[in-house]
Amino acid sequence: MPANTPRTSVAAAILAVCSLTFSSGGPAQTTAKPAAAPQNPGAPAAKKRPAAKKPGAASKRSVPAPPPPPPFVELIGTVVMPADAFRGGPPAGQFNDEGRRAPMPRFESQPVQGVSSIKPGPTAGAWWALSDNGFGKKWNSPDYRLCIYLFELRPRTGPGTDSRNALQGVIELSDPAKFFPWRLTDEHDPERIFTGADADPESLVAMPDGTFWVGDEFGPWLLHFSADGELVGPPVELPEIVFSPEHPLVLSHLLRPRVASSRGFEAMDLAGDDKTLVTILEGTVAGDAPKTLRLQRYDTIANKWLPGTLIYALDPDTVSVTEMSLVEGNRFLVVERDEFEGDAAKAKRVYSIDLDKALADKTQAGKPLPKKLVIDLLHIGNARGVAEALPPGSPFRFPYLTTESIQVLDRTHVVVVNDNNFPAKGGRGAGVNDPTEWIWLELASPL
Repeated sequence: MPANTPRTSVAAAILAVCSLTFSSGGPAQTTAKPAAAPQNPGAPAAKKRPAAKKPGAASKRSVPAPPPPPPFVELIGTVVMPADAFRGGPPAGQFNDEGRRAPMPRFESQPVQGVSSIKPGPTAGAWWALSDNGFGKKWNSPDYRLCIYLFELRPRTGPGTDSRNALQGVIELSDPAKFFPWRLTDEHDPERIFTGADADPESLVAMPDGTFWVGDEFGPWLLHFSADGELVGPPVELPEIVFSPEHPLVLSHLLRPRVASSRGFEAMDLAGDDKTLVTILEGTVAGDAPKTLRLQRYDTIANKWLPGTLIYALDPDTVSVTEMSLVEGNRFLVVERDEFEGDAAKAKRVYSIDLDKALADKTQAGKPLPKKLVIDLLHIGNARGVAEALPPGSPFRFPYLTTESIQVLDRTHVVVVNDNNFPAKGGRGAGVNDPTEWIWLELASPL
């Protein structure tokens, strides 16, 4: 298991003062302290020659073949968090997509939603989970408070078994030391709480010293927070002045964006050296080849970007990378997705990549990274009956539009979570509010 779990001293202090639960639309209820629960709930064609074209026939554009099937993967555990879960805090959801204030907020408190990245927590069965920017856009989220959740989870592992999910703590992100150089939503608040109008958190790294690095899409910025959620340094911007449409300098018409909206630091994890952040942009930088993404590395000790930008190429039928997770050293899993959901979803894939080989091979410069398909999230085995609603033998599908979190537990087990984009619908039915689903997977072939 990657050695990136934060130390427990500060986290334990946070739990002592922040222990709470969330409710499904009702008042909060008291829950027991996290029980020690294991995070791993499970035991362990020949090519055809193309037909010759007929004389005079119109040529057709060739369609690249899909990747070969990955090794078998089995669903061994699940936790489903209800869509309408709330925590304490001020009302939220009073602004529309243009930033206009409605007479009344939609929600009486802060929704527990939008899990955009996960990391193992300080105790067995505990998980850090990063919230996204709130309601999907900068302009409709100025009353949503950005935070890192701490959940206690016990997955259901078979028919008739129970799952458990409890919100044990909330770390709200703030900037009391005024490291953030741009105006925040509420400059009059001495705590300077970050809201969904200030940043769009999409990737989380829990450092060995208990601090957190967060990848954002509005800058894009790398943001370094203390164990208490306070910004400890200025935002780190990409080299070569790569800004999004939401960057303050772009909004002021001083610069032009070079990545599209919501296409910043979507995927990030810590390399095996415990100091290097490895990042992948969700979108293509202006001027780069279509459907290619930049993979870059940031040294958190030297506070500088490392040389050697690598290229990650998307499949013909996918549109973005949504997360990555360390296997070991410089080997990672990467999630790719299409832009569809529910029954229409066709491509939700997990690949493995090896940066050591790419960095050592001088002939690799300028070429896309080799990648190997390891999980097809639309074809998962359900032999243990974890998904009780499925007929026997039917594959389990994870067809959410935004499958944004993955964590490698060991060589044969991973956890995957969707960002439910509350109050979005469509993953499990056109009229069903998307819950937050956590799934534990067992791989037949070790990573």
